[in-house]
Amino acid sequence: MLTVEQAQEAVLASVSVLPSERMSLLEALGCVLAEPVVAGIPLPPFDNSAMDGFAVVAEDTRGATAAAPRGLTVVGDIPAGTVPGRRVGAGMAARIMTGAPVPEGADAVVMVEQSRPGAGGTVEILAPAKPGDNIRRMGDDVAARQTALPPGQVLGPSELGLAAALGCTHVVATRRPRVAIVTTGSELANPGEELKPGAIYDSNQVSIAGCVLRSGCEVARRLHAGDDEPAIEEAIRGCADADLIVTAGGVSVGDYDQVKAVLARLGEVKFWRVLMKPGKPVAFGSVLGRPVFGLPGNPVSALVTFELLVAPALRKMSGRQNCLPPTARATLLAGVRHEPGRREYLQAFTRYAGDGCVVEPSGKQGSALLTSAVGANSLLVIPEECEGLGAGEQVTVVLTAPETALDRGGATCGTRPR
Repeated sequence: MLTVEQAQEAVLASVSVLPSERMSLLEALGCVLAEPVVAGIPLPPFDNSAMDGFAVVAEDTRGATAAAPRGLTVVGDIPAGTVPGRRVGAGMAARIMTGAPVPEGADAVVMVEQSRPGAGGTVEILAPAKPGDNIRRMGDDVAARQTALPPGQVLGPSELGLAAALGCTHVVATRRPRVAIVTTGSELANPGEELKPGAIYDSNQVSIAGCVLRSGCEVARRLHAGDDEPAIEEAIRGCADADLIVTAGGVSVGDYDQVKAVLARLGEVKFWRVLMKPGKPVAFGSVLGRPVFGLPGNPVSALVTFELLVAPALRKMSGRQNCLPPTARATLLAGVRHEPGRREYLQAFTRYAGDGCVVEPSGKQGSALLTSAVGANSLLVIPEECEGLGAGEQVTVVLTAPETALDRGGATCGTRPR
């Protein structure tokens, strides 16, 4: 039986980065850049004002104070989006708006708060300016022909904004993985249907799809099959348009657990069972020329195995460099028991407190208890060999939703992804 690390290594060795494609900027949100964005223009493209105020010759403002202002003749207005009409020489000033081009001759901008209207078309400058004050120089942000965004860059709002500022409408990025989800079990009913005796609603199809979408990937299709090998095979064969297939249920050792047999017949099962709790009966292999995961049917087990095994595969296929989930060290607030033998992952909440992180389990735990995962943002890791952890111990947590691990100041608790 594999350890979690061995299983993760086997998964990452078996999947490849997907092809890239040209996509619009907003389509590329969350994707990984495959080709560099090279600046065709400098940014900013010209010297411009950082403030509303007056473009001046700095020397003309020497010694200016509110009690002894320097009066300058106003020779024009320069709104943003226009071209200055004349040069600013000694004794002159041009009213200028933020973002407007700095006129020839001017070497500083005095903010409007440091001026007041003078008599006869003049302005009084109330404080001295130095050359370069409040001027954003051409190319200060990005020089022409500079690589503004390198391959491998994850495209968030800021990166897309930079590409747009350089005039780009499209980028070449690794396309999003398309994931097909097949849930199994004759006892499952779709939410909204009448719940017959002995039946339960299928939560895995929705929660796994949510995990796929949160990973920045696409749900290709969602299918369900009862505990019947031909039906399971038909459902899996119906996933041929996906890049990766996830099944839930039917991978344990019961008489009606038939998914593993179908996967072995259609392709290859590279491993089955991992030394972890929950999620021991998890399978991984390939069918139809694409990776496939057989997750346990218990909903919390499915969530845990998705975070630890499926999500890393999707990150690699998406072109990301850091594929394993981020971890942090935290102080345990309440002791927990553990039966040695398998590494255990408890649903937990991790947050910043003082100079570090603290963690506590999120209520009653169990592979079928979905309420334990509600509000949880991490998995408390209990090592295989220990008999429990005591309050105050330093422990490892896997951050499943690190954006919610915040202190009052809004600082994220956790490390960068490995």
